[in-house]
Amino acid sequence: MKRILVPTDFSEPSYYGLDAAAELAKKTGASLHIFNACEVSNYYYSTDPMVITPPASIMIEGINEQLIKTSNAKLNSLKKRAALKGVKVVTNCEVTSNVHNSITAYADKIKADLIVMGSHGAGNLKEIILGSTAERVVRFAVRPVIVIPVKPVKGMFKRIVFASDFAPEAYGIFPFVKDFAKIYSSEIHLLKINTMDQFSRTIDDRKKIQDFSSKFGGKFITSLYSDYMKEEGILNYAHEVKADLIAIGTHGKKGLRRFFSEDVSEGIVRLSHIPILIVNLKRTKQV
Repeated sequence: MKRILVPTDFSEPSYYGLDAAAELAKKTGASLHIFNACEVSNYYYSTDPMVITPPASIMIEGINEQLIKTSNAKLNSLKKRAALKGVKVVTNCEVTSNVHNSITAYADKIKADLIVMGSHGAGNLKEIILGSTAERVVRFAVRPVIVIPVKPVKGMFKRIVFASDFAPEAYGIFPFVKDFAKIYSSEIHLLKINTMDQFSRTIDDRKKIQDFSSKFGGKFITSLYSDYMKEEGILNYAHEVKADLIAIGTHGKKGLRRFFSEDVSEGIVRLSHIPILIVNLKRTKQV
């Protein structure tokens, strides 16, 4: 692991991700890239209110310069944070009307190995409908993302639950999860959830998960768990085994398609009280 991206809006929850990323950077020797996307609104105009013209974004240069100046001052101050001592830190900021796009684009630009971000979760119905920044980054980022919804403690990832259906795509994303677990000498639980609307036989599931385990060395705890919904099953199992991290794959669905079949990973990000590692299934093409 060479480069870790940490988006920040300078809120306390965003520092959860920063402190967790700092510990990971110390363990791996990676550089820490702290990025602030300064959000501004787009203003649109039309020569005739009855005629729809192509939208134009009017950005006031003076305001943008002040936003950048303020952001850089805060980023420079953030470098003095105790958790960052001994870590190579790079900072950058950008004025944008689309925060999650800026984050994913910057991650691609610096070729980040991982995005680590804090989250306070959904606080009201509006946030649940629109999705938090963390959910949107999870949805659109091809690079792995860790969402930290709690204040991190040293060596916090001792028990990891990898929830999957163990289809062929899982073989492509699990190496990243396994390598991450190695950094913390973590215990890995391989978990498959069985629900009433997606029923499968125990004998078939057991073989599928055992074949998967054998492929990667077999030194894992394997579990089959039944619940009403996949999200509930994953969270309930993680609570029962006192997991420190849930690892899961995402399809990165976009547009209308996701409203008819919401990705389980987004539901987990919204509901979980423990950190989540999300690896996009598109990663299988890179393995």
